Amino acid sequence: MTKYNFKNFFLFALLITLYRLFVLYHVNIDLHVDEAYYWGWSKHLDFGYYSKPPMIAWVIHLASMICGDSEICIKLPSLVLYLLTSINVFLIAKELFNEKVAFFSGITFITLPLVSFYSMAITTDSVLLFFYSLTLLFFIKAIKEDKLLYWIIAGITGGLGLLSKYNMIFFAISVIIYLYLCKKEEFKKRNLYIAMVIAAAVYLPNLIWNYHHNFITFQHTKEISEINRKLFHPDKLLNFILAQFGVFGPVFFGVLLYLAVKPCFKECRYKLLYSFAFVFLGFISIQAFLSRAFANWASAAYIAGTVLVIAYLIEKHKINLIKIGIAINLIAAVLFYHYHDITKMLNITLTSKKDPFKRVLGWNEVAKKLKPIVQKYNYPLMFDDRVLMAEMIYYLRPDAFNAVMFNPNGKIKNQYDMDTKLKIGKSYIYVTKENQAKKYFENSKLITVINVPLYPDFNRTYKVFFMKRFKGY
Repeated sequence: MTKYNFKNFFLFALLITLYRLFVLYHVNIDLHVDEAYYWGWSKHLDFGYYSKPPMIAWVIHLASMICGDSEICIKLPSLVLYLLTSINVFLIAKELFNEKVAFFSGITFITLPLVSFYSMAITTDSVLLFFYSLTLLFFIKAIKEDKLLYWIIAGITGGLGLLSKYNMIFFAISVIIYLYLCKKEEFKKRNLYIAMVIAAAVYLPNLIWNYHHNFITFQHTKEISEINRKLFHPDKLLNFILAQFGVFGPVFFGVLLYLAVKPCFKECRYKLLYSFAFVFLGFISIQAFLSRAFANWASAAYIAGTVLVIAYLIEKHKINLIKIGIAINLIAAVLFYHYHDITKMLNITLTSKKDPFKRVLGWNEVAKKLKPIVQKYNYPLMFDDRVLMAEMIYYLRPDAFNAVMFNPNGKIKNQYDMDTKLKIGKSYIYVTKENQAKKYFENSKLITVINVPLYPDFNRTYKVFFMKRFKGY
């Protein structure tokens, strides 16, 4: 008979994590542009950055201090954080239900497609989900035991969540809705407000940073949401909803949708899970309808969503459906992780449209071909593309630490536009697809063309120019 205890859950979760670590070594992929971008931030610690609050940079900095700047080391915190988050999910379910619900909730979470995919990279979601789940755990403990200590911890972790990703703010909305439904008396007590003040205080350094930088991060958040463009896009809402089958898994998201349209619980523990799952999912769905939303934007909804779905299925004696859902998610993960092995075994020729790993291949090879030029000319590199600049700063380290972003219109579109400036009279090595900078320099000369073949229909191709003496924009 299966023992639904923490030990067995943890052994399973640890094995999954170690398997993912093996996969990271096996697939031999480069850093994704955002990983390289965040790694660059981690070399210049601050309380904020152009597009995100600072936690992701702090985490990468800590990892680099421990084990260096290799791709594996940069990605490693993601594996650890998802393991810890699955433990938090186990503990949340145990607080609300029992070890059986906790066991399957923890295993379900660690095998979600969302987690399987993002375990391959360090992202703001991995950090957010850890602090979100930890805050939810201590909020539940605070409600159950009415101890100030738990409220204080929830305030601290809530603030750290805000320093990880701004949509942590939906947590506060879920709290208010749940308390209104089940615990109105908490509004008359000081503990809730103490936790809120603590969370605000923890977050305050990032707010001050934004104040001194014209609230640039909030401007970026507004721009990426496209809320100021044409409104109302039912097609994008449909695409977002369909994408959630791939994020949460077809079985579990199907059950979650059923619970959304046919609420069937009156107990407060279920109302709590509804509040934290559907408020988050609801707001992001509205965002998708009004303008757009990426599939992962609702990721935190699946902390409570996982426990809700598993608790419902166990109450309805649908253990086999849970196992089927987990099996489907695991099979999808294995197919994704070993995609190159499978296509090679089946003698399938990959193209740029058939390879999900396209965006994380070829960058190291570009850097290898660029490095001799950088060392020969000994001038700073100049780029006009954030993706290329982030990848080259990482893969040419330390030769590209003084790289600059070519920005003739002066519009701030990324961290490099904020931090780097071309100097009058200075010469640069310009790496680009097309030379857009000729008129701003006294002279330009094509040095070489770098070409890295990836597929029959796609190469990474860049031109390298010597740009003599910048005249100004």
